[in-house]
Amino acid sequence: MEPGCGVWVFALRKARNLVPLRGNQVREAWFRFAATDYSRAVELRPTAPADLPALHDVFLAAIGELYGRHGFTPPSPSLEAFANQQRHVIATGSSVVALAGERLIGFGSAWARGDDWFLASLFVAPGAQAHGVGRALLDAVWGEQHARRRTITDAIQPVSNALYARRGLIPATPILTFTGTPSAARALLEPVEADVTAIDDAAYGFDRSLDHAHWLAYARRTVWGRAGEPAAYSYAFPGGAIGPVAGLDAAAAAAALETELSRAPGEVVLRLPGSGPQLVEVALRVGLRLTATPGLLLLSDGATPPTSLALAGYTLF
Repeated sequence: MEPGCGVWVFALRKARNLVPLRGNQVREAWFRFAATDYSRAVELRPTAPADLPALHDVFLAAIGELYGRHGFTPPSPSLEAFANQQRHVIATGSSVVALAGERLIGFGSAWARGDDWFLASLFVAPGAQAHGVGRALLDAVWGEQHARRRTITDAIQPVSNALYARRGLIPATPILTFTGTPSAARALLEPVEADVTAIDDAAYGFDRSLDHAHWLAYARRTVWGRAGEPAAYSYAFPGGAIGPVAGLDAAAAAAALETELSRAPGEVVLRLPGSGPQLVEVALRVGLRLTATPGLLLLSDGATPPTSLALAGYTLF
C-alpha cells in the first residue's frame, strides 16, 4: 500500500540532514504532532552522528512525558553525556532512527558482545507513540539469533514492558537507584594492577573489552585485590556516578563497592540490581537513599540476574 493511505510504511534509507528543535520547543512540537501527520511514510535509517542532538530531544520529551504523567522528576542528562554513550553504541552496535518527513520521531539502539545482546535505547516522541514506530525500531535492531538477550526499562512503563515481554524479555529483578553522600564506608580492599577479563566473565558472563575502552576515556578505574589476587573493579565518574562495579563473586563486588564509596568526595549515584543483595546492603548501610522510580531488568531464557554487579547504567548495562 502506498504512503498516504493511513498506514505505516517503513523503509531503510540513507541519512539526510535534519534540523532539530531545542528546549521547550521540542516538547511542544511533539505534543502538537497530530495523528493526521501519520498518513506520510515513516522511514527508518541508520543513525548518523549529526542526529545526536535530535535523539537527545526525543529522549527528553519521551522520558519527560512518562515521568511527568506519574508525578516524578525525569532524568535529564546533558547532551554531552547522552551523546558520549550513543556514539559508543553507534560505533560498536546498531542504531536506527525513525523519520516522519524531515522530523526525527524516534530511535532505537542495541549492542551485542558475542552471544549476548542488549537493547540500549528505544524512545518514540510522545505524539508519535502507539502507531507501531516502537515495534519497527525494535525489529530493526533485533539482529541475528543471540543466546541471551537483556534490556533495562522503567518500571512505570507498562506499554514498553509488554512489548518486550512479547519478544521473550521478561522482568527478572528491579534496578534500584541510590543517591546521597556515603558515611562510615570502609576501605576493605587494596588496588592491584591486573587484567579484568576473568572478573567480567564472572560478573557479566561475556567480554566487555570494547566497553572498558569507552569507560576508561571518561572515568577512573581501580582493580581491587583480595589476598593479593584481582577480585573486583570499580569505575568512578566525575560528578559522582559509580559503576560498573564488578566482582568475581558477590562478596568481592560488595567489598569493592564499599571501598570505592569510602573515598567518594561527595554525593554519588549508583544503580544496583535487586538480585545483588550484598551490594544493596552496602548502599543502605552507608546511608544512601533509594530513589522513587525503580527500573526493571528484563531477561530472555538463558540469561540470569547478576549477583556481583553494580551497573554502568541503562544504556551500557
